Formats: sequence, C-alpha cells, structure tokens
Amino acid sequence: EFGRQATDNLRNTGYFGNATTLSVPFSSPTVFTAANFRQSASDAHNSVRNTVSAAYVQDQIQLSRFVQIVSGLRFDRFDLEFDDKRPANADFKRTDDLVSPRVGVIYKPIVPLSFYASYAVSYLPQSGDQFSALDVTLASLEPEEFVNLEAGVKWDIFPSLALTAALYQLDRKNTRAIDPISLQTVLSGEQRSEGFEIGLSGNVTSEWSIMAGYSIQNSEITKTTTAAPAGRVVPLVPEQTVSLWNHYRFAPGWAAALGVTHQSEVFASLSNGVILPSFTRVDAALYYRINDNFKMQLNIENVFDETYWGTAHNDNNITPGAPRAARLALSTQF
Repeated sequence: EFGRQATDNLRNTGYFGNATTLSVPFSSPTVFTAANFRQSASDAHNSVRNTVSAAYVQDQIQLSRFVQIVSGLRFDRFDLEFDDKRPANADFKRTDDLVSPRVGVIYKPIVPLSFYASYAVSYLPQSGDQFSALDVTLASLEPEEFVNLEAGVKWDIFPSLALTAALYQLDRKNTRAIDPISLQTVLSGEQRSEGFEIGLSGNVTSEWSIMAGYSIQNSEITKTTTAAPAGRVVPLVPEQTVSLWNHYRFAPGWAAALGVTHQSEVFASLSNGVILPSFTRVDAALYYRINDNFKMQLNIENVFDETYWGTAHNDNNITPGAPRAARLALSTQF
C-alpha cells in the first residue's frame, strides 16, 4: 500500500482599514463597511508532504469445525515534511516506522451464532489535524498508540436480520488535547475507554428494515499530566447513545423512514468545566421511485427543530447542531 498527500495552507486576516476589529453600536448593529484580507505576522503559510508506505499480511485459519483464528501484521513507514514559510520560516520533518499486530479467535457452536475475541495495536503519528501542521514540539513526540481489546457475539436471528453485541477496552497513550486555559495543544497522558454496545440491523419483514444501536461507555484520563489529573473525563465522549432508523415500503414505489438519535451530555474540554447538554433529534425521509431509472427522495433532518450543541473545540468555542433542514433530491441510474 502506498499513499501521498500534498497540502498547501495559506491564511489571511480580515482588516477594516488598518484594524482587525470593528466597533458597532448596539442601537444600530447592522453596518456596511469595506474589508480587505491580507497576511498578518502570525498567519499560516506552509506546505506539507506526507508519504505512507505499508506492507501487511493476514490469515484466517480454520482450526476445527467450530474454531477459527485470525492473525495479521502490518508495517507502516510514515514520512512527513513540513515547510513553514511563515511565521516560523523553518522546515520540520518526522519519520516513523510502525509495526501493528492483530490477532483474534472466532467460535461458532452453531451456524447462526458466533462468538469472537480480538486484540489489536495501531498508531497515529503526532501532527496537526489531517497531518496539516508540524513544529519542533510535535516532531519530537512519540506517536499515539492504541491498544484495543474486544469480545462480542453475532446472532443471525433471520438470514436477513442480525443482532450484534460487544464489550471493548481501548487504551490510548501519548494523547494530545487542547488546554482550556492556554488554548494550546498539550499532551494529556493516557486515556482508557471501556464500554458495551449492541446493535440490530436488517429486514424484519419484506417491507420493513431497521438499524438500531445502543452504547454505554466510560472514557477517562488514566495518567496525570499538566493538562489534566487522572480520573478526569475525556471530552466529547457521551456516556450513552441511542439510535434507531426504520425504513418501510408502504406502497408500490413509495417508502418512508423515521429515525431517532439520542446522546447524553458531554464535557466540552479536558477542564470538565463546561457541559454540552443531552439531546434527542428526530429525522425523517420519504422516497418515491418514478420508474426504473429515476428516484426522488425528501430528507428532513431535525424534524422538531431541536436546539442542541454538536461539538466543541474548547470551553468557549462551541458548535451548535444544525436546525431543521429539508433536502429534495432526484437521482437517476442507467
């Protein structure tokens, strides 16, 4: 496997004359004024070249009529070159040689039922989002390491309807997060996520299909650092999530769908000082097949216009969820 990513970043700052801010009176808050964009001393101007070369092997071995073993090994060579034209005016690079093992066992006592357990290790080299940045600090940090343990079951209730359930534990080392005070990227030590999830998907009848899931998890800092003490909850990880999507064909050419998504409250950052409240969102869809070549689809997201907060960058940079939105699409196949 081979991949290469080339990214060029250029950021400009908006100016009102020679100032980056504009005072507006409360009595007349709507103003029309000229703005121009140019580089400030702190604006990013860089180029990134990322090359990944990988080799892997995996085998599934039938030990007996009931037991199978899955094992694999992957080697990645990760080369990242960062040309910071501004503000640092310097070049940075890092090279990582990463070995990721995987092993699992599957036990099938009867045809529609199987139990499994797995162990896997993976890595993520330290850099900016989507490998878009690198500096002297990030270049010196060890890659993030993920160790995943999982055990679960799959039951084919019908040939077209499956129930799955799993217990898992994910340990992350050398993690990074945004410090809520300095707003800088810092190491947050080690994290552990433990949870249980169950899902149901497939066709209940020839007209009715369903996708449903429930998960409960706990994710916390397990090693004290300057960013957070042990025991603090990892941000943006809900303790419970529930999802349900139903699709029903009620007449020739016509179908409708209705779904519900619920997420419990989460912390906005490692400070655990700001909470994003829980929310429940309802989505719907209507489908009509005009003929063998054309299909029309209407999707309505957030049917009841629920106000909720989807994610956060830190304690005071919080993104609201989308309000009610409708989309009508016409598609064709030939």
